[in-house]
Amino acid sequence: MTERIYNLYKKHGVFMITTVMMLLLIVTPAVAEDILTNWTQATNSTEFSPRYFHTSVVYDDKMWVIAGDDGSYKNDVWYSTNGVNWTQATNSTAFSPRFIPESVVYDDKMWVIAGWDDVSNKNDVWYSTDGANWTLANDSAAFSPRRGAALIVYDDKMWVIGGREDNGHVNDVWYSTDGEIWTLANDSAAFSARNFQASVVYDGKMWLIGGSSPQILNDVWYSTDGEIWTLANDSAAFSPRRDSTCIVSDERMWIIGGADRQNNFNDVWYSTDGEIWTQANVSAAFSPRRSFSSVIYDGSVWIIGGLDNDSMKNDVWYSNVV
Repeated sequence: MTERIYNLYKKHGVFMITTVMMLLLIVTPAVAEDILTNWTQATNSTEFSPRYFHTSVVYDDKMWVIAGDDGSYKNDVWYSTNGVNWTQATNSTAFSPRFIPESVVYDDKMWVIAGWDDVSNKNDVWYSTDGANWTLANDSAAFSPRRGAALIVYDDKMWVIGGREDNGHVNDVWYSTDGEIWTLANDSAAFSARNFQASVVYDGKMWLIGGSSPQILNDVWYSTDGEIWTLANDSAAFSPRRDSTCIVSDERMWIIGGADRQNNFNDVWYSTDGEIWTQANVSAAFSPRRSFSSVIYDGSVWIIGGLDNDSMKNDVWYSNVV
């Protein structure tokens, strides 16, 4: 039988794929390089003004855009269920207009912490369950007033990591379970003082990536307790950058966009261990930009607003991950 099939191949000069091979091809999952490669523009211009240094979360089955800078500092709040149509929850929150605040979802609430309000760095802490009404948890938290810090949720706590205070960059680490009482985990972590770093929770660890100290960085650090930080890579394959975003999808960490002192980026990189980074997209469909927000919502990664080489943006892009 095998000889007859071989003679058929030889006679007709073709190569046939067996049914078994075809089935294998059908069930083989997409490789990582196929993810975050194709980007679709949901809208070129949203109802909220073009802006950068805003912050975003996913809460109550909606994407949210909070505060930022559109030429003046904002304290408005917007939400959307499809990335195209945006509804204003409030034009002016109880917290002061600001840019570079940080936000997370924790304890069934949206939280906004710190930032710069055109007068000073902030260390106030606010929360909301509807985006319109905001409650002050602490008007002066134990950590110093700062902007460009990292804020993540890990081990059932909110963590504030680094940032820039009035006297320069810091590398302290703080945590809280209620937004009011903050505990110092490390007043001088192993990583250099910095702000505008990317941060994410992945593989049971907190990760800190790149930023400005003030030199632009591409190092990668992780911790399981906020006190001890381990260097995964002192110079990752992606170029040094600040103002990028980091998300977790397909059991990988992904770094998107950002900027150094001369250039904005729209490349996409991923890693499974923080040490080895692979480029998935050299130049995504959205313009090179920094200071945008990104979330995972409804099976897609979303890119919202930011600052590109020409202007502030209020466009929205997405890439399917499931």
